[in-house]
Amino acid sequence: MRHSRSIITASIIIAIAVFVVAAVSSFISGSSDHYDRPSSPAEVIEKMTEAVEATMDSSVPETTTESSEQLSEAAQQEAEALESRTQEEVVDNASEAVESAIESAQETSQSVTDRANEAIAAAENAAAEGRAEAEARLQEVEKEAGITEESAEVAAPATVESKNHTVTAQGLIYEPLVVTIAPGDSVSWTNMSTHNTESLEGLIPEGAEMWISAMSENYSRTFTEEGIYIYKCTPHFGAGMGGAIIVGNPVNLDQIKSFDAKGATRRLVNRAIQAAEAM
Repeated sequence: MRHSRSIITASIIIAIAVFVVAAVSSFISGSSDHYDRPSSPAEVIEKMTEAVEATMDSSVPETTTESSEQLSEAAQQEAEALESRTQEEVVDNASEAVESAIESAQETSQSVTDRANEAIAAAENAAAEGRAEAEARLQEVEKEAGITEESAEVAAPATVESKNHTVTAQGLIYEPLVVTIAPGDSVSWTNMSTHNTESLEGLIPEGAEMWISAMSENYSRTFTEEGIYIYKCTPHFGAGMGGAIIVGNPVNLDQIKSFDAKGATRRLVNRAIQAAEAM
């Protein structure tokens, strides 16, 4: 449209210039019989107007509906192309911004990681130096105190071996009648052809386990709880056959003393109390 208007304007100016030159030349010379020279300025103006209109009519092309649609379609395509270029520019700018942000984040993360690794390495070095310094100082102190590696060794505690104590049935008595042992030791009853061994209720340490062995069989038992244990031979207790075992510290001595014992039981209790008090 702008190009067409420029052509029209230029054509009008040229037409006017040509007409003016021709009219003036004819008017001045007055020698042409074939040219209708205007008789007045009004006729000159009228002729110029007619020439301009003719020039405009011949220069301006007719605009049809089809050409208008083509121009509209071209304008729309140009607008779409411009919009497409604008969107591409926006996408390109956004992509560049995202890539820049990612690169910046990666650089920041790497920087943080590097600083953390440097801090860890510094801490490990400081710890190693501290240990070395402490060990050196300890060696100096030991040297000043005259401590050597051999003297610093602590002897392992001696292993305490449990012992087995034997009680033999001789006739209607147990020999020995009272046995003193350490916690963890064991007592074995032998020669038990017609005998057994049975603990007396109320005359053993509180919480300790009662026992009774089979008749005519040798028997062995380990004692771990401290205190006084009084036992009997079940079939011959009427004849006073029984005995006592003191394990470690006689912690239940008062219990034994206060027990209401009679007969053979009293005789065993008295012998156990005498042995415990003599320890």
